[in-house]
Amino acid sequence: MTVSSENPRSPGEAGGSKWARTLAQFLDLAGEASRGFDYERALKYLETMEELWESKGLPAFSIELRCQLHTEKGRALTRLGRYKEAVAEYQKLLEYCQDKTMLPQRMDIFLNIGQLLIKIGELDRALGFIHRGLAGYRRLNNPDGICKSLRNLGVIYIELGEFDDAENAYEEAIEISGDNDLHILSADLYNNLGAIKNMKGDWRAALECYNRAKDVYRDKGEVRKTAYTLNNIGITLLEQGRLPEARDYFLSALQVAGTIKDESLLLIININLTDLSVRLDNTDDARRYCSAADSYLVRKSIKNSQYVETVKLAGKISLAEEDYEAAGEKLTEALDLCRELRLQFMEAEVLFALGTLYLQSERHMEALQTLEESYQLFHQLDAAGRVEKTEGLIRSTEELYLKIFEAMAAKVDRKDHYTKGHSDRVASLAMHLARRLGLSDHEIKAIVAGGLLHDIGKLKVSDNILKKAERLTPEEYAEIKKHPENGVQLLRDVVLPWDVIPLIRHHHEQCDGSGYPDGLSGETIPSGARIICLADVFDALTSERPYREAYSADKALEVMTEQMSLAFDSMMLETFVEMIKSGDVDHIINRRTATDEMYKIWAQCRLSVAPAVASREPIGA
Repeated sequence: MTVSSENPRSPGEAGGSKWARTLAQFLDLAGEASRGFDYERALKYLETMEELWESKGLPAFSIELRCQLHTEKGRALTRLGRYKEAVAEYQKLLEYCQDKTMLPQRMDIFLNIGQLLIKIGELDRALGFIHRGLAGYRRLNNPDGICKSLRNLGVIYIELGEFDDAENAYEEAIEISGDNDLHILSADLYNNLGAIKNMKGDWRAALECYNRAKDVYRDKGEVRKTAYTLNNIGITLLEQGRLPEARDYFLSALQVAGTIKDESLLLIININLTDLSVRLDNTDDARRYCSAADSYLVRKSIKNSQYVETVKLAGKISLAEEDYEAAGEKLTEALDLCRELRLQFMEAEVLFALGTLYLQSERHMEALQTLEESYQLFHQLDAAGRVEKTEGLIRSTEELYLKIFEAMAAKVDRKDHYTKGHSDRVASLAMHLARRLGLSDHEIKAIVAGGLLHDIGKLKVSDNILKKAERLTPEEYAEIKKHPENGVQLLRDVVLPWDVIPLIRHHHEQCDGSGYPDGLSGETIPSGARIICLADVFDALTSERPYREAYSADKALEVMTEQMSLAFDSMMLETFVEMIKSGDVDHIINRRTATDEMYKIWAQCRLSVAPAVASREPIGA
């Protein structure tokens, strides 16, 4: 386009109008390019328009034209994934919207900046801008703006793991949008609500939300938003394990994203296809998709939850290939980023992946420590009723702990078959007693874990002593008595989700103070240790040993109540006797346990059984 040679620094009224038309033409060309999804060309027109305006020293013409310029530049830069530059454009807009009459425009700018800050992971700044926008929209009684603000607050709450707050924000916005016939916005909100339902594992509700949104988008010709919804449906199918169906939806969305040149959507789909490929054990495809996502994020200098997810998936690819060193580096990087960006739910997932890595590479102690951190984060979210999916991940974490227990038990079994079977039976008897005493599920799990591991310290006891058929000498018995402390030493640097160390250390203490290793008495002995002690003694008496035959259950109870009663908590002993005489645990007494016994025992920990002794006082720790 030829520019007039007229002196632009002193334009007359006619010249000014000509320049205004010229700038408006550039704006029209940019709009046409954007509608054709050619955002690079649109940006060139807008940059030319701005350069012409500035270099020629043209008059302002109108605030409206200047606002249109920066608005269109912000949109084009956003579509190209150049979020920080887009933020700069919208901040320029604020300079032109200072007049009180332009309050609606300022609120729109606050919202746009907040949305972009979410994308680049600056959640605190994003919250500030969106809250300012929401407050302004409420003053203006603008339902569209209120709903959009609430939707973006929900996105931030999800990133922070505040699922209840996110769901509340979406539900309020859905009600407002429905009352005001804001159909597209309502569909957007159902898309967001679907993400919450998906995280909760309520996949049917998630799909209902997504399909409801998809129908509106297709009816209104919203190609881009339809593609985003197809991607979301793919995520739900992925979570359900319906992998071929998920792949079809992702590829459909990918085709649309390529056609409309939406780099943000392409990024999301590449991340999801990476996850899908990892689950399908197709590491070649996983690396290809992951590389595409990583290249985009690095090129755009974006460090947000999507970047963390990409780094995490790179670690999981290396883990699938058994390249433990590379997997550890990537997962550690992802963990550091989670903590920097305060992404709690993702941090728990990364810790879970790290725990899996340590487990697979037989670094059991590190696995326990890492999984404990993961457990605590998942438990924290679940305790507040945040998301049902967390409970499933907690159960998965427990399964990993059980695999570690199994590995430890296998070592004990190789050393002494009796000890392993004994520990299984003690854990099972202790679990049933704890239930009768009305303990919480979490306390019961601690007792079962303590029962499974209570004799782990015997790994350090000589075989000559452990398997001796004759009565032990005082020196040999002194060596045996070290096994509780040995067990504590083996687990000294490990933080478990259940407080089992005191149970292991004190399971041979006696209520009259005559036990070991510390001579504790009465309620100074942890309640879980008192329970394990009862189960331990009973199983020892009812099991055949090299130096004597097994006692009957009645004979064992007679010894415990008449000869050893001072050793036990009287109320617990009474309940234990009732339990044995009821016949409820006959299937446990003196039986040979299976190799997978601990898994069967643990499954019973999750049963919701009403306490049989509800009237008794709770047992202290």
